[in-house]
Amino acid sequence: MTVEGEIRAGAHMRAEIAEQPARWLDLINRGQSRLEQAAELIRTVNPELLVFAARGSSDHAAMYGQYLAHNTLGIPALLSTPSTVTAFGTELRYPATVMLAVSQSGESPDLLDTVRAAKRAGVPVVAFTNSEASTLAGLGDVHIDLLAGPELSVAATKTYTAELLALYMVLMLAAGSSWEDVKARAEAAARAGSRVIEATATSGERLADILQDADRVLVVGRGYSMSTAKEGALKLMETNSIAASGWSAADATHGPLGQVIRGTPVITLTASPAGRESVQAFAEASRALGGRNISIGPFEGNASELSDTEGSGLDPALIPLVEIIPLQQLALCLALRRGIDPDHPAGLKKVTKTV
Repeated sequence: MTVEGEIRAGAHMRAEIAEQPARWLDLINRGQSRLEQAAELIRTVNPELLVFAARGSSDHAAMYGQYLAHNTLGIPALLSTPSTVTAFGTELRYPATVMLAVSQSGESPDLLDTVRAAKRAGVPVVAFTNSEASTLAGLGDVHIDLLAGPELSVAATKTYTAELLALYMVLMLAAGSSWEDVKARAEAAARAGSRVIEATATSGERLADILQDADRVLVVGRGYSMSTAKEGALKLMETNSIAASGWSAADATHGPLGQVIRGTPVITLTASPAGRESVQAFAEASRALGGRNISIGPFEGNASELSDTEGSGLDPALIPLVEIIPLQQLALCLALRRGIDPDHPAGLKKVTKTV
């Protein structure tokens, strides 16, 4: 690959990683009205259940939202199964429910059919998309524009973290937090994100050295960080054609530990205090099998420059917003090291329309 080719390859992904905190601030500064409308809808319905509808990276954001809904609203929350509607034609009955539909493009057919089925059942919908003109935006009783701007790399980065932040702000407002409090926490996350982007500009290269010849990678978190494990593994998979998988530390001990052999890179997410002990225990078990542990968090060598997540005023529920950044940087650097353009992974498209 020529020097000129290296400059072109990954240029979109690099720029979109770097601009994330600025896009979060756009959502904070321009999205208040819609965010508060969505929270008011949830409060008015006073739901017994929240249902998240999503696909791909947005599904990982929905997993985060599921945990957050449990911990802030104290009600059950589940992830929808679009095939129930599209493959089986089943119409569901719901208790008092609000659906949160999360999609970057807002155009995936099976997601849209799932939302339409919920609306036929009388379920109000909050739509989160990066396109005000999308079909999903039109279906929402309230639409949250992620305000992330055009995302040109196939690998989602800034749209994914914008989804996390939008879900956080809506659910915290619905739980009774004031706009001023939520805004201050979100701004703290933007400051932390800027620091992490700067700090990981070089650590991504160091981690790429470790993974350059790897044929498999295991990413493990717990609680809020399970979404990071899933999304981080997806970034490595789609940009590097590498066998990467993301797991909860609790689930990983029931089978995925078996994929660890001598030299297998095992990325553990230790920034989040909830569930940290089980993640560290998994790291020890993988090391005993010869795995090479890489910690993303303030412990075990701080490979990712996340040492300031504790004691910095960052809400632990917002850690997934910043801890995905080292994995985005790693995916970018590793792809370039392997001679792959992460902006245009073979066989993948920006908008995937599953039916």
